[in-house]
Amino acid sequence: MAGRASKKEGFLKNWWKSKQDAHLRILSTVFLSCIAIIISCIIQLAILRGSPAWDDYTTASWVLLIIAGLVAIWIGPEFIHYVGQFNLLNDVLATTARSEVSRRRSEAQEAARLLGTKHMERLNEHLVEVGLKRAKKKS
Repeated sequence: MAGRASKKEGFLKNWWKSKQDAHLRILSTVFLSCIAIIISCIIQLAILRGSPAWDDYTTASWVLLIIAGLVAIWIGPEFIHYVGQFNLLNDVLATTARSEVSRRRSEAQEAARLLGTKHMERLNEHLVEVGLKRAKKKS
């Protein structure tokens, strides 16, 4: 039984690692979907519960509210961390002062590494533009 659980865990970890470039997009989609579900369930429970046409959906609203709330609580901190790293990287990419980019370079590289290859390429191009890195020679 333990072998089966570790294989599943390994599969999920491997799948998540293979989707590194899409982590922010996946987290955003899931988190914002949960927020939308929570809002619609609250509307159902607060406004539409007394209506005979919508009364059959009350139980489903409670179940969805609990599930979406738990998922949002579980994913929320990671989503906020990824958004923070994305904003940090965009701040560095918007800066053209060489000294400021040099000072925040390690933070930006860590954020780009977390966000994936597309962001790493954008950072490397910016570092070349401000003169902190040499451009690779094209063959």
